[in-house]
Amino acid sequence: MADSRIANVYARALFAAAEDAGTLGATGADLAAFVDAMRGSRDLTAVLYNPKISSLKKKQIVAELTEGGDRIFVNGLNLLIDKRHADLIPDVQEGFARLLREANKVVEVEIVSAVELPEETRAKIRRRIEEATRKKIEMNATVSKDIVGGLILRIGDVIVDGSLKAKLAQLRARLVQA
Repeated sequence: MADSRIANVYARALFAAAEDAGTLGATGADLAAFVDAMRGSRDLTAVLYNPKISSLKKKQIVAELTEGGDRIFVNGLNLLIDKRHADLIPDVQEGFARLLREANKVVEVEIVSAVELPEETRAKIRRRIEEATRKKIEMNATVSKDIVGGLILRIGDVIVDGSLKAKLAQLRARLVQA
């Protein structure tokens, strides 16, 4: 819990610095690409997370990898390394991305269905959510055989469970009470 609070502090500071510099897009893109590189390279992650490797050496490696990258992004990485919080880089990126979506009035929507939804159905769901929230939608649709039928929607922090499995569980609970 404390680590997530620390990561949020860094994410907000990085966001504010990028906003002031007018580089929100570049900073966010470079940060996301760097986190993808970390996830794809155990060696890079091992070096950044290793407390026995000096901050100077870590910063040299990062400088080579980020040459030509956004200045705010590079400075943010260097600060995290100097403060011995390199392990928070992925969490900072998530926080930064969340702040960027909020600033752009974008809501993440996750749709889980029992079968692949046709594009027309996804477009209809998108339109209805955009009308209800008055925000742009970033939608991710997945299929899960566990829900049997219906849909589960996650809109930001709100979950709407309209799955057949949930309805059967509600029915079962009512029958037990009766």
